[in-house]
Amino acid sequence: MGFMRSRIPYSIQRPFRTSRPQASRIIFLSCEGSVTEEEYFEHIQTIYRQISSRIQFISVAEDAVHTAHGSRDRAQRVLLSRNRAKQLAERIDEFKRTKNGIFQFDLYPDDEFWIIADVDRNWSDEIIDPDNSRTYRDEWEDMLAICRAKGYSYAVSNPFFELWLLLHHDDVNADDAGFAVTDDHPYERTSHFRMRLRNLGVPLRKAKHINPSDYTDSNVRMAVERARRIHRDRTDLSPHYLASTVYLLMEKVLSLMPDCGNRES
Repeated sequence: MGFMRSRIPYSIQRPFRTSRPQASRIIFLSCEGSVTEEEYFEHIQTIYRQISSRIQFISVAEDAVHTAHGSRDRAQRVLLSRNRAKQLAERIDEFKRTKNGIFQFDLYPDDEFWIIADVDRNWSDEIIDPDNSRTYRDEWEDMLAICRAKGYSYAVSNPFFELWLLLHHDDVNADDAGFAVTDDHPYERTSHFRMRLRNLGVPLRKAKHINPSDYTDSNVRMAVERARRIHRDRTDLSPHYLASTVYLLMEKVLSLMPDCGNRES
């Protein structure tokens, strides 16, 4: 894409950035899952191909995230497994440090940086760093502090990202709500949401891989609406009940579409 005509002197026009449309906001994603979430947002780029270059993945290893899932070597898999809450925030810091030459972030303050995480064990008091007596909850609080300090956003699915997928196809029910992590109900491993998807005829392949044909513009927008309805307080970004705030991220993505009245110069 060439430079737009402007009366601003060429020397002080916004620089051309080969990884994005010129003079536009990008949404950068730091995903907990390197399979389901990654595949989903890759498909979002396909559905909304007009803005696909404005949705960028953040990876601790760029070659790893661009290598097909089945072809990743052990080192790449280890790098992509660094997906605890605080590590997702640290990925953004590292990405901004190493990619500033390309993206010139200081000149584009409207860029957004999003962490996509499940609740699962992140609110538990399970020790993950015995040397420092650190728990999952401690690292979650660290992530929140980084986000507040640096203006990063985060989208949480309670309990799992599969809840967000389910909302594309059905309303939630009382059985679904029983698996949410709450003040009274700790995280538990379950295949409940995968089975819900299977029973609706939209199963995940090998428990993790989405079928792209199951996700369309129409049901993405339906998922946003359903998620909005079950999120009781839009200001509560870590709901302790069945909810997925991924819809807040998707509202931002949809706002980039030219027909949403938010066209940017």
